[in-house]
Amino acid sequence: MSVWTDAEIKRGFLRQEMFMRRGMDIDAAERLVDACCKRDRAPDWKDMHACIECKHFQRDFNCAATKRMALQKDIFHRCHRFGWQVPRSN
Repeated sequence: MSVWTDAEIKRGFLRQEMFMRRGMDIDAAERLVDACCKRDRAPDWKDMHACIECKHFQRDFNCAATKRMALQKDIFHRCHRFGWQVPRSN
């Protein structure tokens, strides 16, 4: 992977914090942050998301939009109900 830009580094730290608040351990969060950066750079993957990135993801692993269990939280997939959860610093 090429060097990350300053914006990618900032976004990566915010994502990692959000993923950990949502129940991931640090190693899993770091792996997903790396996968998200690769996904963000790939134009054919732009519409692929992980449930843990979505505003509908609940800590009990349910999806508030579908009222069902979320898919595995760290697997990218297409979902027409996806809504970005903007990662913010605590």
